[in-house]
Amino acid sequence: MSSTLSSCSSKETVDLIVHNAKVYTVDSDFSEQEAFAIRDGKFIETGKSKDILKKYTSARILDAQKKYILPGLIDAHAHLYWLGQKLEEADVSKAKSFDEVITILQKYREANPNKKWIKGYGWNQNNWNPAILPTKELLDEAFPDVPVFIKRIDEHVALVNQKALSETHINQYSKMPKGGSLGFYEKEGEEGKINKEKGLKGINGLLYETAINLATNKMPSLTDEELKRAFQGAEKACFKNGVTSVSDALMDKKMFLFLDSMHREESLKLRIYAMIDPTEENQDYFLKKGIIKTDRLHAGALKLFADGTLGSYGAAMLESYSDSASAYGAMWRSTDEYRELIKKFADKGFQVNTHCIGDSANRIFLDLYGEFLGTEENKNKDLRWRIEHAQVIHPNDLEKFKKFKIIPSVQPTHAISDMPWVETRLGKNRIQTAYIYKKLYEQNNIIAFGTDFPIESVNPFATFHAAVARKDGLGNPSEGFQMENAVSREVALKAMTIWAAHAAFEENEKGSIEAGKFADFILIDTDIMKIDDKLLRNTLVLQTYVNGEMVYISN
Repeated sequence: MSSTLSSCSSKETVDLIVHNAKVYTVDSDFSEQEAFAIRDGKFIETGKSKDILKKYTSARILDAQKKYILPGLIDAHAHLYWLGQKLEEADVSKAKSFDEVITILQKYREANPNKKWIKGYGWNQNNWNPAILPTKELLDEAFPDVPVFIKRIDEHVALVNQKALSETHINQYSKMPKGGSLGFYEKEGEEGKINKEKGLKGINGLLYETAINLATNKMPSLTDEELKRAFQGAEKACFKNGVTSVSDALMDKKMFLFLDSMHREESLKLRIYAMIDPTEENQDYFLKKGIIKTDRLHAGALKLFADGTLGSYGAAMLESYSDSASAYGAMWRSTDEYRELIKKFADKGFQVNTHCIGDSANRIFLDLYGEFLGTEENKNKDLRWRIEHAQVIHPNDLEKFKKFKIIPSVQPTHAISDMPWVETRLGKNRIQTAYIYKKLYEQNNIIAFGTDFPIESVNPFATFHAAVARKDGLGNPSEGFQMENAVSREVALKAMTIWAAHAAFEENEKGSIEAGKFADFILIDTDIMKIDDKLLRNTLVLQTYVNGEMVYISN
């Protein structure tokens, strides 16, 4: 790409002209253009290169040299703070055994001798042999004098050692937050029998769901400088991958106000849509304030958790897991508690977005949403409530998405990550009801895509590839995973741009390259609408722009 200086008094002056490009505008016609002009941080016109260059002049002119331009990509479901945190933690996601996890943590401690806690993330017992949940005894042996805290890949289970339990005062008498539980050695079955023979009893170090907060609430808090560095590191990763907006799927008051201060001092430029965690403090603040919106920060949704995940047997199922006859998963709260929270936030105009993985959780919430959305008062309103993940949907419940105009917000890379083991967990019949993205899209002709980073990679082109090819990074399986639920490339791109914007009530200001919208766009090295699917994940972002200003350039 090349930039030139230009001036001509007879032309209209703008801040930036981009020309000689292939521009996928993602407008209502899904039209392609060659050029556009930007003024005051917004697109003012798109068209042919000769027409834009004839009408406008600018001190900044970018010749895209036939490269490809997309609207700034929008991640419809992610966790910015978690991503920033993990830049400073031990990555154990590639470990093929728990012994390997221990080795990685030992190397991390050697490299970070002054850290008061050893923190890690990403372990996944489904990648180990045997594929069983770890317990704390090996951590106790390797780290007797320093607290250790490592989260499972899905962020719904953590493992801690005895030192961490002691420092956080967690024991069998600890009062459990709603939806949380501790793991114990004295479980039913063969594993419990073996533990008893070994003399193991009491808490085994596993913290499930909200019980994780019993540990995290007592860990040293990040300083403002560490917090700022974490968010800026997360933003850098987003811009490098062409992501200019993120729907953050669990926000609290402290983080929201901190992000607002960073935006005001211009130390953060990423656009963020916030889904609010309904803690008492957050309820007090956001229910009083109502929806809060600036150009870059928008608190517009309530975030609820119905259940856990398939990987940790926490997703609430109608029938037991195929590989664990006694496990059904569980809901985090009672239906009455959910109903009360929904009413509180809905009465203040907030969107309602709920994490639902299992078919039981999805059924309960589709019906619960229906109680509100199906009323005479609401049935014609444009409320856009969302089901986040929507991983396993009983066939009898699918049409409820259409009936109540519910938006499915899904993460296609989850299907690919779960693919090696999920049939064992769900069984041959039930797997046919999982990751049914095409069927979900067809209910209302809309679907929103996210990554759920850092649980999955920030890379949105991995999302795109998973959605259209249903294969992993190595091209497996060669025939694709349940290809009847692959979506077209046009659907996938819309799900990462205009529909993700629509799912956050922001389609009039971003999500496409059109006059009047924020000038958020990216240049990429290849035509993702046409290249062989095996090349999609390797798409390179050359430049990223927010408000017409370059925020990233590839080396």
